[in-house]
Amino acid sequence: MHVIRYLDQRSDSFLWVTVLPLFVILIFTAGCAPWEVGAENNVVKNEIKFEAFRENDDGTKIGNLAEDTVIEDWPCRQGFVSFHADWRLDECHLSREYERNSIVMPEGTRVFPDRRGNPGVCLFPYDVEVQGYRCRGNRRGGFMTAFYPYGQLHWFYSREPVEIDGVTCKDSLTEAIYLHPDGRLQQCKLEKAIKIEGVEYQKGFIIQFDRAGKASIK
Repeated sequence: MHVIRYLDQRSDSFLWVTVLPLFVILIFTAGCAPWEVGAENNVVKNEIKFEAFRENDDGTKIGNLAEDTVIEDWPCRQGFVSFHADWRLDECHLSREYERNSIVMPEGTRVFPDRRGNPGVCLFPYDVEVQGYRCRGNRRGGFMTAFYPYGQLHWFYSREPVEIDGVTCKDSLTEAIYLHPDGRLQQCKLEKAIKIEGVEYQKGFIIQFDRAGKASIK
């Protein structure tokens, strides 16, 4: 039994010591992402040309577009793209500036359309002014800007403190600024203390406002 266990352990060690490094080397030398290993190459699926394509067990699809492609009117850049199980677009990078639902998105924006096909969540490649607010962007992504189904700004990150409805919101890297559909402040981290209806809310608190305008602390 000890011998068998020892051999099993050696087999496991062999796999980790030899196979795993070879797998990593393959990824780097081939210049591909891990999901591409074993994917179909140079195929056409749903009338879309892919350099690499994989369908997951849950029916969702991921791939690398062989060329800039217009998908559901979205101008998608050559490279990574993903789809829901029903082939509805889930994610792509824009190949050019594009306006949809009255939202102007610059080239390179990483977009996640909502169920209606409108901009749901965008990661801008640089700061973009949207509906009077400077929404933080980054060429590496990481800062999301979200929209309601009818195009109103839902939440964003700011590069500087911003005053909304008399409340000064902090330019936090971890706490977004949320708005109600009518544009009124819904939630943010306080840059300054504020007194509302006799109650003082300290700097650094995350303050919330319901649809009636009543304040509370998260």
